[in-house]
Amino acid sequence: MKEYILIGFRYPQRLVRAKNMTRKQVFGYFALLTLILTFSMTSVLTNVMTNLRQDGSEIAETIPPFTIENNQLNVEENQESYVHQTNSFLLFFDPNGAIQTEEIDTNLERLNVPIGIGLMQDEFYLSVTGRTIPVSYDQLDGLNHETFIDLLSQIGRFSPLVLLLMFVVAYLASGLVLLYEWLIVALFANILVTLLRLRFPFKKNARMALVSLSIPTLILSLIEAFGFIVPFAFEFKLGFTIYFLFTSLRAVAPKKKKKDD
Repeated sequence: MKEYILIGFRYPQRLVRAKNMTRKQVFGYFALLTLILTFSMTSVLTNVMTNLRQDGSEIAETIPPFTIENNQLNVEENQESYVHQTNSFLLFFDPNGAIQTEEIDTNLERLNVPIGIGLMQDEFYLSVTGRTIPVSYDQLDGLNHETFIDLLSQIGRFSPLVLLLMFVVAYLASGLVLLYEWLIVALFANILVTLLRLRFPFKKNARMALVSLSIPTLILSLIEAFGFIVPFAFEFKLGFTIYFLFTSLRAVAPKKKKKDD
């Protein structure tokens, strides 16, 4: 297994040797690449949760005293309407009936904020990533500012069990992504083998394709783990894997005989 890890991450020009991997080694290598993808995805999710927790705490500090009774938002006299925006939230506090839900939708789309909350005169509004979640004041009867602040403060906080579950889900999702990428690269490897007049069966081409994904997967995972989004990431990965495969296969391809004059 160590030999194939070195080929994948240090000597991609020797990829043709990966065709001799055993089935057990293939499963092990797939699990390794999936783990790399999972750490990247988990890092992204952790950053999102951290931002949600920080933004939730910031929003909580601005909430004035209120209660919800009889399907109505009740506040102290002379409480003005206001809007508070963070990277994750757009809060509309409107006890005076000055804001319409259409205005909230427009601002969420314009500002590209994932979560919108509207504490309005006689209506509660909640939108998450563009989807409105139906919640009425009748369901929130008795809610006050202290309870609402507690709810905001809990956003982004998870128990160790939930974090473990999130890791497991991320691992399964990463495995599906890698499986799709592996299939595409394996098909291209099969085409390259045919063009170079090599006689490797598809299962051996698939083994080489899997190992060829090593360096692009590691590079992109590291970049995304730091919170950067790589445009055309799959195309970037596909281009590098095809280059590695072509370089390795060309070295063992039969040479064309020169015709005598």
